[in-house]
Amino acid sequence: MTSSDHIQWFRSAAPYINAFRKKTFVIALTGEQVRSQLFINLIHDIALCHHLGIRLVIIHGSRLQIDELLQHQGVQSRFHHGIRVSEASSMPTIIQAISQVRHTIDARLSMGLPNTPMSGSEISVISGNFVTGMPLGIIDGVDMQYSGKVRSINSQAIHSLLGDHIVLLSNIGFSRSGESFNLPAEELACQVAISLRAEKLIYFNRDFIRNPDTDQFSTAQCKAYLQQGNLPKSLHSLLSQAIEAVNHQVRRVHILDENLDGGLLQELFTRDGAGMMVTNLFYEGLRKASIDDIGGILELIHPLEQSGALIKRSREQLELEIDYFHVIEKDGMVIACIASIPDPQTPVAEVACVAVHEDFRNAGFGDQLLTAVELEARKQGLTHLYILTTRTSHWFLEKGFSEQGIDFLPASKRQAYNADRGSRVMAKSLTEQG
Repeated sequence: MTSSDHIQWFRSAAPYINAFRKKTFVIALTGEQVRSQLFINLIHDIALCHHLGIRLVIIHGSRLQIDELLQHQGVQSRFHHGIRVSEASSMPTIIQAISQVRHTIDARLSMGLPNTPMSGSEISVISGNFVTGMPLGIIDGVDMQYSGKVRSINSQAIHSLLGDHIVLLSNIGFSRSGESFNLPAEELACQVAISLRAEKLIYFNRDFIRNPDTDQFSTAQCKAYLQQGNLPKSLHSLLSQAIEAVNHQVRRVHILDENLDGGLLQELFTRDGAGMMVTNLFYEGLRKASIDDIGGILELIHPLEQSGALIKRSREQLELEIDYFHVIEKDGMVIACIASIPDPQTPVAEVACVAVHEDFRNAGFGDQLLTAVELEARKQGLTHLYILTTRTSHWFLEKGFSEQGIDFLPASKRQAYNADRGSRVMAKSLTEQG
C-alpha cells in the first residue's frame, strides 16, 4: 500500500471513527478464536477500537475449552437441543475452563498495542457479577441442571464503567442464592446488547450468508433463511439472536468471518465491510416503486404540492420517473416516498419528492428512505446527492448535506432553475461520508 493509499483509507475511515466515538459495541468471542493464530491480531484491533473512543463490552464463550477439559477428565457431556447438560459434578471443571479463557483474554488485552506508536498505553479490563442467571429447568423431560439462561443484566453498573474500561463478561451467570449457571455466550451477548441499547452487536462465525448483491439483511429475510432449515447450526443460532436483538432496538448486528484477519476493522471502518449485517433500519415495507404505486404517490404528495413544499408532478411525469422512486408501504398504503434521479452527464443525482404521510412523521421513515438512496447511489459510483428545497434545509443539514451555490448544479438543472421559487441547493458528498 502506498502513502497515497494510506491517506485515502484514513480519509474514508474518518467519518466512521467520528460516528462511533462514545457508542457502545458488544463483541462476542468464541473459544475457538481464543486458540486461533489470528487472536492476537484481533485483540490489537479491539484495543485500537477502545483507544478510538468506542465503548466496548466483550463476551466470551468457552465451549471448546470446556469440551477439552471434561474429556481430559474422562467425562462425556450430554447435549439436548444443542445445549450442554451442565451437571453438578461437572460445574467445577466448567468454571475452571471458563476462567482460563477469561484469563487469556485479560492477559492479551493487558498488552495494549505493542510495537506501535501507542505502545505502552494501558487498557483497563473489568469483570464482575453483572449477570444474573437462572436455570433452564426441565426441557422435554431432560433436567438441564446447571445450564442456564439470562435472568437480568446490571446495565447501570456496566454503563458506569464503559469508556474508561473495557467490560469483559464470561459465559456464566450467578443466582441470588449463590449458584453459578453455564450460559450460552451468543444468547448472553444478545441480552447484554439489548440491555445496554448497544449500537452494534458483533458475532464471529465460520459461516455466514454470502450474497453478491447485498451484505445487509432485514429480520424478515433472516426469518426466511431460518425457515429453509438448511443453515449450519451455528449460523442458525446467531441469526435467531440477531433477530431478537434488532427487534429490541439494537441498531445493527454483524456476523463476521472468524478466519479473516482484520475483519473487525474492515467491517467497521470501510464502506464495503467484511461480513453480513442484520438491521431493520430499512423498514420492512421499504422497496423500489413500481407503476402500480403512482396513484398512492400522487395522493401522498398532493397536500405538499398544494402547500408549495413540493413542485407539482403530473401522472405522466411520475410514469417516466417511477424507476427512480423508493416507497414505504404499510397495510397496502404508500406512506412515504423519495426519488433519486441521476444526471446523465455527471456522477451526481437529485434527491426529489421526499414525502412522509402526516400520520407517520417523526417515525424515522425519512431517514430510512434517504439511507436507501444513498446506498444505491454509492453502488452506482455516484459522488454527490443534491436537493433543491425551500422548507427542509435544516433537516438536510442534519443529514450531512451542506448549502451550495447555483453553480454546483448540473448544466441542465442549472438552466431550468427557477429563481422566483428561491430554492436552496443542498449537497452531500458520498465519497467523504463513506
